[in-house]
Amino acid sequence: MEVFKQEHFPVNNKLHTDILEQKYGPIHAEVLRHDNVHEMKKGAERVREARLVDDKNILRTYALTFLTYDKRNIEIAGIDDEIRQGWLIGQTFRKHGYTIKKNVIDVFIMPIHTKMSDDFKVKTKKAKARLTEFYAKKSGTTPIIYGTVLEIYSPDFKNPDDGINEVDINQVNPLTGTLQGVGIPIDEIWGHLDRADENNEWDSLNERYEQAHQLSQPVVQSLHKKITLYLEKNQSI
Repeated sequence: MEVFKQEHFPVNNKLHTDILEQKYGPIHAEVLRHDNVHEMKKGAERVREARLVDDKNILRTYALTFLTYDKRNIEIAGIDDEIRQGWLIGQTFRKHGYTIKKNVIDVFIMPIHTKMSDDFKVKTKKAKARLTEFYAKKSGTTPIIYGTVLEIYSPDFKNPDDGINEVDINQVNPLTGTLQGVGIPIDEIWGHLDRADENNEWDSLNERYEQAHQLSQPVVQSLHKKITLYLEKNQSI
């Protein structure tokens, strides 16, 4: 029996679905909800909820995205239209010539509902999860953040009993908004995300980075509460 080596979470270039497909074969998205930004009022919450499943219809990752991009960006809104039709987020941006990076803002173990356990085809009632900001950028342009993404992983893919490892912890950064709030431009944040793969060093920015980290914590906690309410309301867990 082939042993699949679990890789570190890819924060640049390689997509989560690339790694899923190495183990499970073709992966596709079953979209449960994807709000049409063209029909949303200004300031309204925009959500995408999807199941990433294999050819046997076994759930491999549950993904909940809070869409944060500026809908006045015509190109990104057009890409979002494609994604809403069932295309995978990372693969769609890559198809349009974008480089992808992710800013990890939390990694944790969480309880899951019996329905999700059944969809994962496991008996455990917990799973590993990760919160990220999904960055996309074309050469010569300013990076954009498409949304904040929660991924809940199949326990077969990421065993929750293994806990949170050192690399998981090292990859976690403050939210982009708090980094910008202490004077770090988004282009500079983009450049530093490459280092978060295993060796998350911010060099001369360390003092401001720590300030941003303190500012980020209550925001992340509020995001956790919002996620919990959404999942309970929609019985996703």
